[in-house]
Amino acid sequence: MKACESKWINTILFDLDGVIIDSNEAIVNAWKTTAREYGCDISPEQIEKYIIGASHKYTLENIFPHFSPELREVIHKKVDQREAEAECVLIHGLKTLLFQLKKCPVNIGIVTSSWPEKINNVLDQHNLHIFSCIVSRHDVVRGKPDPLPYTTAIERLKTRPELTLVFEDSDNGIISALTAGAHCIAINNVNNRDILSVPDFSAISVSEKQLDYHFLGSTQGLSCITSD
Repeated sequence: MKACESKWINTILFDLDGVIIDSNEAIVNAWKTTAREYGCDISPEQIEKYIIGASHKYTLENIFPHFSPELREVIHKKVDQREAEAECVLIHGLKTLLFQLKKCPVNIGIVTSSWPEKINNVLDQHNLHIFSCIVSRHDVVRGKPDPLPYTTAIERLKTRPELTLVFEDSDNGIISALTAGAHCIAINNVNNRDILSVPDFSAISVSEKQLDYHFLGSTQGLSCITSD
């Protein structure tokens, strides 16, 4: 894994699925179960490329290219319902880090391909209403891997890409963040060897020593524990 060089930031953005909550299995099962109802089998390669971290439009266009827009919408609604009914837990170490960040001079936001109802359910369930900006799939016309979700959050928070750190778990999300010009740390993803990857948030802490990311106007920042 590549160690990150010390940088200055004033904004930290989190993906939701696979970063805040451990929901990738629920998402994949929702798509696979629904696809089977329409005579389609989704391969592991399609899951990695078109589902994990991708917008629903991107998934529908690539998994069901020959289906009508009307039928794709029916499939989409069934997938959403199955996702919403699934129970998901927080990624290890996430809540501790978030409440440390709440005391720091840094913007905290969510950028996700999920929808407001699901986001609010997660925040309510885990008492996490601490984000100053939330960009959902309803806020953008192009989802991940397009950079628009992250550039939208950066503009709303009146900051700059080079002052923004993103936590992402999927290849699609990482592409979105990096193309937007932000820094990125991968959560439980070692596919991209050019960026830092950690298994979960127990490897990230707020500190004043051995900082990898400094908060503007503060002696504090983020310290990242990695192993080769």
